[in-house]
Amino acid sequence: MAKPATAPRAASRVVVPSRTGAGATDPGTALTWRRKLQLVLAGLWVLDGLLKLQPFMFTKDFAPMGLGEALDGAPGWLAGPIHWASGIEQRNPISAMVAFALIELAIGFGIAWPRTVKLGLAACMVWVPFLWFFAEGLGGLASGSPSPFGAPGASILYLALAVLLWPVEQDGLSEAARFIGIRRAQALWIVLWGLLAFLAFLPANTAPGTFSDAIAGNVEGAPSGYVWLLDHATRAANGHGQVLGIALGTALVLVALSVLAPWPKAARAGVVLAIVLAALIWVFAQGLGMPFQGMGTDPDTGPLLALVALAYWPARRPASATETIVASAAAEGAAA
Repeated sequence: MAKPATAPRAASRVVVPSRTGAGATDPGTALTWRRKLQLVLAGLWVLDGLLKLQPFMFTKDFAPMGLGEALDGAPGWLAGPIHWASGIEQRNPISAMVAFALIELAIGFGIAWPRTVKLGLAACMVWVPFLWFFAEGLGGLASGSPSPFGAPGASILYLALAVLLWPVEQDGLSEAARFIGIRRAQALWIVLWGLLAFLAFLPANTAPGTFSDAIAGNVEGAPSGYVWLLDHATRAANGHGQVLGIALGTALVLVALSVLAPWPKAARAGVVLAIVLAALIWVFAQGLGMPFQGMGTDPDTGPLLALVALAYWPARRPASATETIVASAAAEGAAA
């Protein structure tokens, strides 16, 4: 006897949830987490350009003082080109600084405008190597005593951010991993924070007066409230350079290794610690980029390190690449 026909099963449907969090695409003007990070990067570039328009930058004294820091301890193969660039800038201070300012303003506004964000990031990649070599002396890495308070240089961090925040549509475990992939993003994080940890442990950076001297050097021209904070920090750090250097180095090691943690909470803790360390370095060792003397050319590495850390904030688990809307209408029943 034939089996009675059964009604066909209703079509099953699996709907992919819309992606509006950190793994979202960059749909033009939509303020996704990635787009917000790009806008912060754009703002830092605009700030850089505006700082180049300070009156002191157009004097012949700027090149010896501004580029002189890049020469501290630089080997001959690096000092020669920096001297050459300094000579050109000293002979043409107005045209050189106007050109610098316009380039950096153009990069910032290019990143800020959605239609030219890729062009702005690409211009950043082209401009940064020039700055890093001639203006920063490779961030002091080639000198005899590189410091975690300035290395690896603001320019190279701009380059890293331009790569990490390149507009893409695929998902990732963090914004940093969306374009270059998880392994490369982890490697970049470990190299950056591991380098800073290594520098913190160097004998020159664990001397008794290292931290107190660095803090005291930011007092000149600062507002009274900030001077009060720096004075108290200088007295507290005086003579404790070794302890503070070891503590800083240990914290930086934990940050470097946090990217390998399989637990999102541990990864987030590493990002938070990185931001805290970047803030402390910026406030106490870098004097907020020293804007009070009219000679600061950029906000220094502190804000850029924090922005890099934010790019590594773990996203919600991304949707599977094979997850699609599935519709099936399978008729059951077979002939007897």
